[in-house]
Amino acid sequence: MHRVPDKVPTLPADNGYEILRTYFRQNYPEILRKVSLQVRRSPRRQTGRFRTNRASRWKLDRAHPDYTDAAQIPLIEGKLLAMLLEFDDAPALNDQLRAAALAVLGHEAQPGNYRCPISGRHMNFRQILNEARKPTPGVSSFHVGHVRPKAKGGRNAADNTYWTTDLGNRIQGDKTWQESVQLIVEMAEFHRRKSGDVAWGELVNRYLERDPE
Repeated sequence: MHRVPDKVPTLPADNGYEILRTYFRQNYPEILRKVSLQVRRSPRRQTGRFRTNRASRWKLDRAHPDYTDAAQIPLIEGKLLAMLLEFDDAPALNDQLRAAALAVLGHEAQPGNYRCPISGRHMNFRQILNEARKPTPGVSSFHVGHVRPKAKGGRNAADNTYWTTDLGNRIQGDKTWQESVQLIVEMAEFHRRKSGDVAWGELVNRYLERDPE
């Protein structure tokens, strides 16, 4: 029988994931609260088969799509916090923070490098900080997405989790990354042919590189 823990396990203070949590707790507590709420609590869903209302994810039935193993929660939080350090306008990194982010991400964090994996749009640290400090209920420009969505058998785990824009989240829906990119390419191909079957380079020039009229 699966034993449900009372709380999320605490990692050692010198662990990279915990170093990131400590940094944000001390410097950007509003962001840490926002991340923890998304990772630890289920969304408010009052209709359908799986109804939840900010329940502890690790205490849900394991068949529930919002279920998250307690051991994965600090890993997901740490990964999302590390990714924030690659947003535009992210704070400068000291040596300890740089090493922690490297341990979590597998590469050195570079402010300004992160872009929404679906829409390709830049994501801004100051914007998410402002939203965390002055939240609008039910509205957010920043979403936690899944490489393989739960509807396709994905799970709530660090290796399946990333930040996405509101646009990227709406485009992906319950599709995988590959399916999402395929949809984008199909739409672009439609407009390429609609524009006179022009070459891809010309299509890019028409819609992305020229100055708006």
